Amino acid sequence: MTGRTTAGGRRGVLRRALSPLTGASTVRAGVYLVIGGVVAGAYFVLVAGFVQMFADPRTPRVAVGVLALVSAVIVATPPFLAPVRALEIAAARTFLDVDSRVLPDPAGPPTVSSRWRGAAWFALHLALGAVVTLGLLLAVPLATQLALSVFGVDRAFLVETVPAVARNPAAWAVLAVLALVALPYGTALARRLLRQSAEPLLGPDQTARIAELEAQADRLAERGRLARELHDSVGHALTVTTLQAAAAARLVGTDPEAARRSLAAIEDAGRSAMADLDHVLGLLRAGDDARPGTDRAPARSLDDLPALADDARHAGADVRLDIAPGTTTGLPRATSHEAYRVVQEALTNAVRHAPGSPVDVRVRIDDDGRTLDVVVSNPLPAAPSVPSPGGGGRGLHGMAERVRLLRGELDAGPRDGRWVVRARLPRR
Repeated sequence: MTGRTTAGGRRGVLRRALSPLTGASTVRAGVYLVIGGVVAGAYFVLVAGFVQMFADPRTPRVAVGVLALVSAVIVATPPFLAPVRALEIAAARTFLDVDSRVLPDPAGPPTVSSRWRGAAWFALHLALGAVVTLGLLLAVPLATQLALSVFGVDRAFLVETVPAVARNPAAWAVLAVLALVALPYGTALARRLLRQSAEPLLGPDQTARIAELEAQADRLAERGRLARELHDSVGHALTVTTLQAAAAARLVGTDPEAARRSLAAIEDAGRSAMADLDHVLGLLRAGDDARPGTDRAPARSLDDLPALADDARHAGADVRLDIAPGTTTGLPRATSHEAYRVVQEALTNAVRHAPGSPVDVRVRIDDDGRTLDVVVSNPLPAAPSVPSPGGGGRGLHGMAERVRLLRGELDAGPRDGRWVVRARLPRR
């Protein structure tokens, strides 16, 4: 076993050592570097031309100086432009196999730091590209000349330039192979250097990373909010529907009128759930695919508590609703909506776990006028109810999240033989 492992390790080392000669990544990196070398050559030709003009005493200095300044501004501007940086990012991912998680697409306008880092990457690309391109232009003709000299063609070149090697024709072939082999290894080295520099030079800066983290947190919070909306609205409707369907099945033969009332309650609960579902789907459409004027059901608020209490009464609960006058006036929409959802979930739990028990719902503004106080309480059942499948306590967790997002307080648990849910939400 150890011998096999050692042999496999040796083959792996050999494979990695020869990968620059056989890997497609070297070819892609070579193309990218040659492009940089060509651009660097254009810059070199431009600089050489101005140097030659300044060296000529007959050249008008002022005119050439102005032309050189304008040309310098023109050729120095592209590395700082956002489209060029975006193009470099796409090229690095395509030709250098840099992961998109390391180099994500630029988001928002570039900062001063990102512009300078993009310019540094541009300069590094051109410098390494110039080295690789120069090596290509030297290595291929040199290897060709050495190969021809092995067969006796034009040996004068070697005799004049490398007389020691000229006396040993076998060395010509070795030099030819080394000249060609050095090129892919140099390309692989330049590729590795560029890959290591990609994230610090082309990656998002600290400001962009913080903005991305904040956007990700917003997306997660929005997903959690939509999940809570679906859980509370659809869960309440399903609870009422299940209880009313069971009641209708029991009474259809003995009390048809009561069975019809249960079926009517099921219909009302279904309509309410459809309205809530339409509201949630409207929130989902309010993203990229939203169209101005798209109709969707309004969000529930404390003004809808009487209808919610009627639904719970149809499900067999004895709901006593106590809303202090003026409580819902002037409440922020978010506060009113979240308070409604807290009451809805508390009623759903009461109907599910303590069917038939009286439920007290009290909503009022505290004496200080700053806090909305919502209390839902019901007697504890004589025997623990059987947990419904998939319950898992998500309702209480969802209520806590709703209250916490509004910087409020939630207290839920047994108190003096009653199950009490109390939410205190800032009024403003």
